[in-house]
Amino acid sequence: MRTPKVILLALAVAAGALALPGTASAAYSDPLTTTAKQNLVWHATPAAALTALDGALPNVSLNTVVNDASYDMTGCTAAEKASLPKAPVATKSMCWDADRAGTTTWTPQGLTTSGDADSDGKWGNDKIILSGWHGTAALSTDDHDRYNDARIQAINYNDPAKPSYRMMYLAVPNSTGSNFSAAEAHMGGMAWYGDKIYVTAQGDTSTAIRVFSTKHILQMTDTTSNTIGKTSSGYAAWTYKYAMMQIGYYSYAGGTCTMKSDTAVPCFSSMSLDRSTSPVSIVTSEYFKETNLHGRLYRYPMGDDFLLAASSGTVPATEAFRSNVGNVQGVLSNGGKWYVAHSSATINGQLWAQTTAKSTSATCGTGTTACWAMHPEALTYDSSTGLVWSSAEWSTAECTAGSQTCGRSVFAVPLSSLPA
Repeated sequence: MRTPKVILLALAVAAGALALPGTASAAYSDPLTTTAKQNLVWHATPAAALTALDGALPNVSLNTVVNDASYDMTGCTAAEKASLPKAPVATKSMCWDADRAGTTTWTPQGLTTSGDADSDGKWGNDKIILSGWHGTAALSTDDHDRYNDARIQAINYNDPAKPSYRMMYLAVPNSTGSNFSAAEAHMGGMAWYGDKIYVTAQGDTSTAIRVFSTKHILQMTDTTSNTIGKTSSGYAAWTYKYAMMQIGYYSYAGGTCTMKSDTAVPCFSSMSLDRSTSPVSIVTSEYFKETNLHGRLYRYPMGDDFLLAASSGTVPATEAFRSNVGNVQGVLSNGGKWYVAHSSATINGQLWAQTTAKSTSATCGTGTTACWAMHPEALTYDSSTGLVWSSAEWSTAECTAGSQTCGRSVFAVPLSSLPA
């Protein structure tokens, strides 16, 4: 997500415990309050369509993808290290190769790991981190609008000293499985449970969450055509070797969401998995550019086949809260406590632990709460290692243009070091 410069002053004020403009009684230290629940509706991709594509193209495992890495992660430069949290301090960090670190046509957003997918922390024999990216307006051409096209960087993390990755495109089959198109998703949040990979869609639409499956990763037979779908030479995904197919999506039961109101249908911006609940659940948050609008948080329980629990196709929220933190970029829940990451356009963000009784944040320097990463994104917890992973969003080009010392990174902090 992006934060306009016109609200920088308000964000600087919000870094402390002062009240926000327009909400004189609500300060960042306020606890969670209950709010109206929002339901979801499930829409499955026709099974015959998935079967048809599986028959037309080689179907490969995610393990095949991560062991076919084409790029190496790197150590972080001094500027990229400047984006890491001040408190709590990151115990793990890695950065992208120069092309991914500097690109302005793609932006990193959500994050999930094999610690979500399976309780042993691995997917098969592999330790995997999935980083979701969305296409920016700069990716589009006169012939193709590719804003919010979506891809996943699948990181092989078997050797933390030598992580590497391969990119996969996200695609939606047509109703018969004779073709597919690009999945439109902002990728602000991700969750991985069993073979299902959940990603947040995009604002101001009726689609809430797109769901993909590791059982439907297809190897393209045309890796030279700059298009997606069926070509004269086979099937292509913008020259990518692999594409993962959507197996269904959830829409908002209330209709089209809006990013301009914190009382109407919410647009999910971030998401993560909570393995501490029974059943396991997914939690979501919403993002607003305006600092006087504060994101709501929702919980949805898992049901059968690693999908959300639905009755007659409708998934009810089991919890719904309003957080008085603005510009929420990430959400996490564990052990009955919620964590929300806030972002600023010019200073470090904030990480808040919240319950219905209180909210607390780490402090650093002279007592400021602006201690989290620069331009932070989503949160995800790997219960097998006790680490909370996140990432910094801005490219080196964006940081330079903003006269800031920063850059993109992927990092982790122990859950035990988060605000109490």
